[in-house]
Amino acid sequence: MKVPVSSMVDKIQSFIHPEYYFIMWLVLVAGYLFYRVFLKQITNKRHNNLKERFRSTAFLLLISTVLSIINWAFISFTEEELLLNSLVLKLYALFLFLTLTVSAVTFVKQAQILAYLYLFFMNMRVGIPRLIANLFTFVFSLVVVIYLLSEVFLINLTAMVATSAVFSIVLGLALQDTLGNLFSGVALQIGNPFTIGDWVEVQNGGSKWVGQVQEITWRATFISTFANELIMIPNKIMAQSQILIYSNNIKQVSHSQVFRFDFGVDIEKIKTLFVEALKQNPDLVQDPGPKVLVTEITESWVTIKVFYSLEDFSRKFSIGDSVISAILEALNREKIPL
Repeated sequence: MKVPVSSMVDKIQSFIHPEYYFIMWLVLVAGYLFYRVFLKQITNKRHNNLKERFRSTAFLLLISTVLSIINWAFISFTEEELLLNSLVLKLYALFLFLTLTVSAVTFVKQAQILAYLYLFFMNMRVGIPRLIANLFTFVFSLVVVIYLLSEVFLINLTAMVATSAVFSIVLGLALQDTLGNLFSGVALQIGNPFTIGDWVEVQNGGSKWVGQVQEITWRATFISTFANELIMIPNKIMAQSQILIYSNNIKQVSHSQVFRFDFGVDIEKIKTLFVEALKQNPDLVQDPGPKVLVTEITESWVTIKVFYSLEDFSRKFSIGDSVISAILEALNREKIPL
């Protein structure tokens, strides 16, 4: 359906009053003050992220404000007869469309900043998956676009959806894997079994990956291994896998080492040696403290297992090395053979 240009002009003008931009400036300044006061403890990466978003949004808001003022001045000081000229009216409509587009993008970016402020404030130290921010931006942008199409351009979206049903089915089949990864990523975020920074073991069939979660996007989850290899695992596979979570930034991680001695050894003496050796290690969590337990006895040997806790799972090999070295040094000092 063809829309008269003058009707479109009237609709767009109702969205670009200078008062609206004054409110947007107030919201942007309030958001920046909130960031400076309450988000001082966030990481440098997040600081750089927010600063760049504030800069780009302020630049776009400045442009849209200037365009709105130009529009206000044009309406106030232009003769009405000039607006009746079809060419002038069409050029003016193009100008208003540009102003509305820039303003809509600015509005979306400002809402995105507010979403980031909320997410960073609620998760001061925990990483925020990019998927959450991208989904919010996509949904909010879609709402804004649909609203403008229906209110400004009077487009019947119901008819468009009905005529594009077949196309949607074909597109859905073509993007089956992509949409599967997207919805699997959303399901992982809703269930929230792990967050960025957690160490996980992902087992799917005969494949197994161990690493730290670095990012969760709309398509895949990225984990970094002990060898600093970055592995991309599709979200669909993550949702179908057995996942062992070693740490979730709240609980301590337990680890153990096994030692075997000749039968008849003084078990209590060895336990005392082990506990004393582990107390000197500053990398171990002392609450709860290390435990030394006998786990197996045969006619030939005694198996003693040492259990201890650590806060940084990424250092489990280096801390395990220091634990073994300290215990071996204590055994050698007392001349107790393995």
